[in-house]
Amino acid sequence: MKFLLIASNRDPASKNIAKCIREEFGVDVFEVEKELLSITSDDLEKAHYYIFLSKHRSKAGKPSLTVHTPGNLTENNEFGGNPKEVCPSDAILNTLLLKNIYNTYMEFHELGKIGNFDVSFEVVHHSPTDLKSPTVFVEIGSTEKEWCLKEAGEIIAKSVLDTIEMIKSKNYDRKIKAVGFGGGHYAPKFTKLALSGDYYFSYLVPKYCSVDEDVLNQLFKKTDVDIALIDWKGCKGEDKKRYVKFFEKEGIKWEKI
Repeated sequence: MKFLLIASNRDPASKNIAKCIREEFGVDVFEVEKELLSITSDDLEKAHYYIFLSKHRSKAGKPSLTVHTPGNLTENNEFGGNPKEVCPSDAILNTLLLKNIYNTYMEFHELGKIGNFDVSFEVVHHSPTDLKSPTVFVEIGSTEKEWCLKEAGEIIAKSVLDTIEMIKSKNYDRKIKAVGFGGGHYAPKFTKLALSGDYYFSYLVPKYCSVDEDVLNQLFKKTDVDIALIDWKGCKGEDKKRYVKFFEKEGIKWEKI
């Protein structure tokens, strides 16, 4: 079982995390000389899982540690990749990463080693889109100060390696695996459900993206899940109708949350 950890020498957060992984844990990282969002499948070795070590930007500039699957849910491919294409996603990988990052962050924070950070999922967005194995981004946000913070790099490094060990040894609980629909970019409801231990989440689709049937098909063919969960108050009425119609046509179990 091969996990490829990918870092860009053009990304300060990526370099920070990669340095911690190499120097503190003695684990190799696959380094590239281009931006992570410029990568395609041709740039990478074949692997069972791809984990991108990345910076995160936001207008608010809040310190954050985030996890998400890459892909383009609509025709908009402003940030690279192919329109209406998503990478495969693994609900267990994504959620174990989130929980390990949160738990490690809390340990650091309680010891006074790091200040206040938000820990959350993000919804599906940006490239790459054409990889053939489950893919996830783990990110430090949201400014140069946080990208280069050694403690933030250590939290992500330790969490990534702990997660890999858990998956290789199958040392995790069985839970319901889900795709989530609705809510904002940082998926607060699904983040809370994941951290409380109720579910494993793969793809998360925000309210601001209305995905068509082509993409809906990908969301259930490129992952292994048990159910679709709809944030009922956080989803547009017309989208809810279309999604439910699709789920019932395809025999996909769904629930309101």
